[in-house]
Amino acid sequence: MCKKHAALALLICLTVVLLCGCAQEQTTYPEAGTAPAPTQQAVRQADVLSQPTDAPQVVVEFPEDYDPNAESEEEDVTEEEDTDTGFYGRVVVNSKYAGATPIPLDPVDMPTPTPRPDLEFEYEKFTTAMGYTLDVPVGWLVDQNDANAFVVRDPEMRDNANAVFSLTRQGVSASYRVNDLKAELTNQLNQIQRNYVGWRIWQADKRSLLKSDGYYNAYRGVTYDDTLVRGIVHVALVNRDVVTLSFSAPGYYNTSYQRVYNKMRNTIQ
Repeated sequence: MCKKHAALALLICLTVVLLCGCAQEQTTYPEAGTAPAPTQQAVRQADVLSQPTDAPQVVVEFPEDYDPNAESEEEDVTEEEDTDTGFYGRVVVNSKYAGATPIPLDPVDMPTPTPRPDLEFEYEKFTTAMGYTLDVPVGWLVDQNDANAFVVRDPEMRDNANAVFSLTRQGVSASYRVNDLKAELTNQLNQIQRNYVGWRIWQADKRSLLKSDGYYNAYRGVTYDDTLVRGIVHVALVNRDVVTLSFSAPGYYNTSYQRVYNKMRNTIQ
């Protein structure tokens, strides 16, 4: 009887051992429709830094009021005796769109301009109150003529602007040098810039006036009502005077009015 009890106890123990082994090897499957848990992998910092950064895509945008059919003003030109290259140097740009929406670059992205007819003027010799004589277009109006300034303008308005030419003289000390003219030129351009919301100047370059050393620069301005203006400021040290010959004119007639500037500059004495 004891042997039967011992055999039965041994059989029960073996059964328990076999059931435990089966439980450890049982595989658990997820229920249908349940996504398996993601497997996490460690990423080293060196692997992240070694991955190249994709280059940014080029995006071309235009301002809301940009008109692709808008006209562009004439380019700067000079007569044969005026071969200075300052008009085509480094460009400084201040635009009313600066810091906002990019605008097309002129003249690369702008449409072909509609040319304005060349303006032809007859000239007459004029003696100013300052004692200078120069050729002035016939029929132009004299706005000022005194010991320090001579201002004359075209009576006909074109493209919402009148052409205005001025000759001024300002005494300086004996220590004033030609290099000081650069600061004077910058100062005059800064004063003119206040009248415009769009502004561009070229790089100042050397140019004589009244057979004396000087500097000049060209500018392009846009007013609040989108009137385009082009001009030049030319300063020279004549004895102990800073003499300035300048003009502002409708931008689309820039070539024609530069010829007037050339005529005045070459005949002033």
